[in-house]
Amino acid sequence: MKKGRIFAIGALVLILIFTYRFFAIYTVRSGECKPHEGGSYLPFPPRGVHRAKPIVVVTYNIAGHDELLDGEHVRKLADAINQLHPDIVGLQEVHRGTWQARFHDQLKELATRTGMHGYFAPSYVQHGGGFGNAILTRGELLGELVHPLPSVGEPRTLIEALIRIDGQPINVYVTHLTTWGSLNKRNRAEQLECLAHHVRTSRYPYILLGDFNNIIGSEEIARFRHENGSQLCGVEIGDTFHSILGNRRIDYIFADHGWACANARVPHIGPSDHWPVVIDMWWNREDAHAQ
Repeated sequence: MKKGRIFAIGALVLILIFTYRFFAIYTVRSGECKPHEGGSYLPFPPRGVHRAKPIVVVTYNIAGHDELLDGEHVRKLADAINQLHPDIVGLQEVHRGTWQARFHDQLKELATRTGMHGYFAPSYVQHGGGFGNAILTRGELLGELVHPLPSVGEPRTLIEALIRIDGQPINVYVTHLTTWGSLNKRNRAEQLECLAHHVRTSRYPYILLGDFNNIIGSEEIARFRHENGSQLCGVEIGDTFHSILGNRRIDYIFADHGWACANARVPHIGPSDHWPVVIDMWWNREDAHAQ
């Protein structure tokens, strides 16, 4: 009898949480994709670059909501990031001022603990707090845009940022695609198509970082790799997400074909249910993106 009551209470709590999210957060934005045309927000014209020195690029879903149960979660994340010595980090599931993060600003704390510059873009806001994606970089953030992605369920967005590192401009895109497994397969395919439209507008060497919530062998990822004109950096790197239900690879770094990518790795560090994906990259085409 007692177990049955506990089960009933648990089921009721889950129903209440889903009902709240359904009416307060979830959205339907199918068909919405508006790539930025012309690059007018950029502070100087595109030009060719040549990088002999590699930069270290990371994508990392930090599971920021875990701070609710672990007050040391963000410190542990910063320790993991510092071990990687990155130049650019794309972050997903970042909380700023939400109850899941104990109303803390996770990006501000990560920036302070890593000594990097940061930018946060909420995919949605609630009760004065935000949940979304972010960028950390040792370089200079010159401009940022936030693009809504076609979404069914939890809203999703794409950050487009112009970063100058060692005097050279790079477009960095960061995103987190929708979940719900096969139920949202069509929406993820639409989001991937939208991402392809966005990166094709870049006037600079670009990098696309994100949690795509899609395994590498899926039809949607195969179509994206074929159609978007980018290269996948680190094809055979193993799993990036781990849970009691099994491990799989769902986190990716895509890049303009002018980039050389090497030493792809997935260090098993940090407190998140995702491991960071790390790539050494350098630009080796002076003709690309030149006027």
